[in-house]
Amino acid sequence: MLSSISNAIKLSWKNQKDPDALPFFRQLKEMFLLQIKIGFGPGNYHRYKLWQKDMPWQQKLGYWHDQKYYRFLNKVNPLSYRIMARNKVLAKSLLEFYDIPDAEYLCFLSKNNGFLADGKPITTLAVLGDMLKQRTDLTKICFKPVAGSGGEGFCAVEIERNNDEIKLRELSKDRSLNVSDFVTQLMATNNDSDYIIEKYLEQHPALAAFNPSSLNTLRVWVGQRENEKAKVIAIYLRIGRQGSMVDNLLSGGFGIAIDPEDFKTTLAMSLDSSKPTVKTHPDTGYNMFEQQLPFREEVIALSEKVISILPHTTFVGLDIALTPEGPVIVEFNLAPTAIGAYVINSSHQQLLGWLDQ
Repeated sequence: MLSSISNAIKLSWKNQKDPDALPFFRQLKEMFLLQIKIGFGPGNYHRYKLWQKDMPWQQKLGYWHDQKYYRFLNKVNPLSYRIMARNKVLAKSLLEFYDIPDAEYLCFLSKNNGFLADGKPITTLAVLGDMLKQRTDLTKICFKPVAGSGGEGFCAVEIERNNDEIKLRELSKDRSLNVSDFVTQLMATNNDSDYIIEKYLEQHPALAAFNPSSLNTLRVWVGQRENEKAKVIAIYLRIGRQGSMVDNLLSGGFGIAIDPEDFKTTLAMSLDSSKPTVKTHPDTGYNMFEQQLPFREEVIALSEKVISILPHTTFVGLDIALTPEGPVIVEFNLAPTAIGAYVINSSHQQLLGWLDQ
């Protein structure tokens, strides 16, 4: 606790130099009042950039600490149903049953067995290799841990073909391995996790321009009260760093709020307290501000459809990729990270309070 307070004071001393920041002692006063009134600690004060001088005090009172946010989730999305979002096999089955566009499913792999999409058992990894030989249309595939989250364990792979030989190469690396060695090494690295393999999604050029190495996705917050129409609450774009396969903020990426009306990007936000907002991608040099994104109507329609098929669900965070053909669901989250409120620059109460009534 003392360490958190000390770090917060240091950040306030540093941030007071920002032209958009409150004076140092005003920041200290606000941290004290928020701790007393709503239990919102000094670390969260800086996590959500509440030192902004143009942010109304009433908005600051509307931010929730993690315990309150998870109490909200437990109320609106019963824990017994949240498991389907944590398990990619269950989630994918549900999406495909309702004909929701998602990445093509190729197979399921576990330590001792597996199955191709047509149900054929994978008795040896040679079966997987034979399927890849036959699917000459595949150039890239991705491995996803069945129980993974936040991009942990994700691996995007290029298929290298040389006559009748198939090798796999992780996109961020130079070394190629045959199918058996690659899969064995990957699973051993991730504690023999179960995996699903999907066709790699090629993103729309408008998204690739930000950072081509990562699949840059939209995070869409959607809410629906009982017997009411679904509502898109907020949308933000997640951009990865150069060489990274994943795009989330916790992996060093950026979040960019999307104007829901014109579907253009706003300022990019990072979790780096030394430079929380940027206009230009520091690795690619791409101007990330006021860029027009495609498929606005399609994204909203898809988002509203997905929440309608999820049982006992009031609030969901959708990860949506934009391909040249249109939006595709990457995954849905029934306990999306609360940090989205930071990117949107609105309080949890402003965004989610109506669902808790």
